[in-house]
Amino acid sequence: MTETPFPFGIMRPSRTAMIMAATPLRHTELTQLVKLAGGNVIETEYDRPADFLLVDLSSETEGLGDSLSTITQYLETHNSTALVWTKMEWLDEVFATLPQGQCHYLVGAEDVEAMPILAGAFGRDNMDRLHDRNREVEFGSLHRISDELAEFARTLARMAASDNNASVSDRPISFRPAPLGGFQGFPSTPADRYTDSAQLREIIKLRRMRERFFPTDLFADPAWDILLDLKAAALEGQYVSVSSLCIAAAVPPTTALRWITAMTESGMLVRRQDPADARRVFIELSNDASAKLDDYFAAISARSTQNI
Repeated sequence: MTETPFPFGIMRPSRTAMIMAATPLRHTELTQLVKLAGGNVIETEYDRPADFLLVDLSSETEGLGDSLSTITQYLETHNSTALVWTKMEWLDEVFATLPQGQCHYLVGAEDVEAMPILAGAFGRDNMDRLHDRNREVEFGSLHRISDELAEFARTLARMAASDNNASVSDRPISFRPAPLGGFQGFPSTPADRYTDSAQLREIIKLRRMRERFFPTDLFADPAWDILLDLKAAALEGQYVSVSSLCIAAAVPPTTALRWITAMTESGMLVRRQDPADARRVFIELSNDASAKLDDYFAAISARSTQNI
């Protein structure tokens, strides 16, 4: 394994990546990504452990289930982390099948959007942080990633454009900050609940109406859109799939998945296996998150009544 310089003259092995791609060209493209991020590509041998697994499922036309089974077995055997490119129409099956907490997803995204993830993974002193399932999720970290790494991604895009004489989008990766320190709950009160699904759907409709007059990403707030949609669905007795929730979040699917994953790991959201189809999971509000939404709407309703 190759050695790379480390601060204070210490040497450490470079982090390794294995690539699963349908074509030689795609394998070459992903190899370049890994090298740009400071990683070392090893041969694709499934009995050989790698820190990171790059998987492009976007070009799969058949045998998706077999590929997912292979990926799952590899990740569980070697405790690796995967970066998975997939199509929106396959997202539900991919998300339901692959091990929770071991995958990052790119849905209809450009390769440059993978660079912050790869650079962060290969640049860390301790790769074990990627595998720490019990660490506290910091919502503020999503904002910090945006601030610190979006410009890095744009720079790489410009470099690629210069090298290849190809047009590469340099739009920033779409993140929006969640409140630092996570979401603080409103004090629980014995007050009646003031929310019904019709009210919530109207709030969501008004939020989307803003996009007729202002740029879509100006008001992007995926966490709140996710909470509102799940609360409305719960009141209506409806189940919400991952792909549907990505649409409701009103941000690119890759960004929505980051928020869904972070909110699930924090305990705000809960995964439920579809009893009729093992290839799909539903996302629900946790009891605590649902109660906090009730308290929030009760609180603002009380304020409105006081101001009349």
